[in-house]
Order: sequence, then structure tokens, then C-alpha cells
Amino acid sequence: MPEEPSAWRGRIPADIDRPEPLLFNLTARQCLIIAPALAAAWVAYLLLREAIPLWVLALVLAPLLGAVIAIALAERDGRGLEKVLASAWAWKRAPQHLVPAPSGELPALPRWTPRFRQPKLAPLRLPASAITPGGVIDLGGRCAAVIACTTIPFQLASGREQDQVVAAFAGVLDSLTEPVQILVQRRRADLSGLVAMVRANADHLHRPALADAAAAHADFLDEIAATHELSHQQVLVVVTTTGTARRTGGALRRRAEDVADRLAALGVRTQVLDGQAAEQALRASMTAPGTHLTDPDEQDLDVDANNEQEA
Repeated sequence: MPEEPSAWRGRIPADIDRPEPLLFNLTARQCLIIAPALAAAWVAYLLLREAIPLWVLALVLAPLLGAVIAIALAERDGRGLEKVLASAWAWKRAPQHLVPAPSGELPALPRWTPRFRQPKLAPLRLPASAITPGGVIDLGGRCAAVIACTTIPFQLASGREQDQVVAAFAGVLDSLTEPVQILVQRRRADLSGLVAMVRANADHLHRPALADAAAAHADFLDEIAATHELSHQQVLVVVTTTGTARRTGGALRRRAEDVADRLAALGVRTQVLDGQAAEQALRASMTAPGTHLTDPDEQDLDVDANNEQEA
């Protein structure tokens, strides 16, 4: 029987985040910028058309109108140029050097720093301030829970199976009432632990042929790791809610478990991370492959046991 194609089809416009046009395919923001400039140019023409030649007036007004239209129509990463300029000005005025200051008091600058061009310092404020043993991350006014997920071979499924997966995932999205972030990272795969386990278990096999096959497989994995750059995808689903971990941590944990159960219906293996696993996930997300942010044995995130008990 021929394979049935998937019945799920949809067209998503490229400018889905663009505001609705108001007039002449222009948004309300663009009309508020262009309309006053055109009105001012028309008033200047009516007042100065008898005193100044038309070509001189056009030579003066054309660059001004061009700049206004460029500001209204041009965008950078989906943002207007005036917002980009405002962000650049705010970044220029903000302190460029962030230093650890748990108490809020900035350390004194050394004596050898120049007096006239001293750097602006500000306390370093990380988004996560504490992690409960249950894995609830305190974000200061909001809290989050992390779900580790595996991927599914969607392209290898038939059309009917793809429809079932898409329908189930749509049900997962419909059940969400708070913002959720899906993070997909590609990480380097380390086969050393697997190779060591295969070699250790090969010595306990009763049949020599199986032991030789296990040793050959371990050698093959060593060769693959030495000659290829192996990687794997890490998928994290971050469920968030408003409130502190003490008040809403328990409800958020139950909501994360519900989302994990719904994703498991798709064939995805899920695990709601506890405090230690969530800390490791945060460290891995903030660290480039092959580097280490801090030594986990020397500096750990604050795991607040009292919040978990009172949640």
C-alpha cells in the first residue's frame, strides 16, 4: 500500500512578529514617524516657495525626508532603528565591567588605575540565585524547572505516525499556561565511560567468542572517537511560572512532571531534573564545549533545602 502523506499543512509567514499594517502597508509606528515629517515638509514648501527656489528647497528637504523614511522603514533584528539607537545609547552609558559582589558593595579600584578614565563597575547579577533539591530554580520573582528530553526520528515515521506526533505535541502546547523555553544544544559525545564498561564486562563473559567480540567493539569505539568528532543533541524544556520557589515550587514541579508525561506519550524519554542535575545543566549551558566555568567541587550554586521543605 502506498504511504499516506501527512495531513498537517500550514503556512507561517516570515514576518509573523510584524505589527498589523494600518495605512499603505505601513504600521502605526511608521505612520507616526512619516506623517509629521511629510506635513512639516509640505508646510515648509507653502511658506518658502516664493522666497526660495524650488530646487534649493528640494535639496534641503530631500535628505531630511530620506533620513526620516529610513528610520521608519529600516529594521535591525526585527526592531526599529530608534529602538536600536536607544539600546546602543543605554549600553554605552551602562557599566561595562561586572564584578562578583554578593554583599552588593563594589570592591575598591587599585591605586594604579587612571583617575580620569576609571572603568565603571557594577555588581554581577546572575539570573539564577538558588536551586532547591527538587530542581526548582529561583530566578527572582519567577522560578523554573528543567526537563531533559530525547529526540525522536520524526522523518523516518510514516505520514499517519507524523500526524499522531504533531497532534500530541499540539496537545502539549495547548496545556501550557506559562512561558516555556525549548533549548537544543549540540554537545561533544564522550565514549570513554562506555568503552571502559564494555572492557570491564568483557572479562566476565563465559564464552571466549563473546569476550573477543566485546573487546573488538571497544577497540572500534576507541578508533571512532579518535578519528571522528562525535556529538549528540541535548534537549531541555524549561517550564516557568510567576512567584518564588518557596511558594510555587511544589506546583511548578507537578506541572513539569505533567509536561514530561505528555511528552512521553510522543515516544520521548523525559526526566525532570533534580537540584544537582539542574545545576549541571546550567553549567553546561553557560560553558563552551571543552571548557569549564568553575570547579564544581570548589563553588556550587546555593541549594536551598528550606525552600524545598516549605514549598
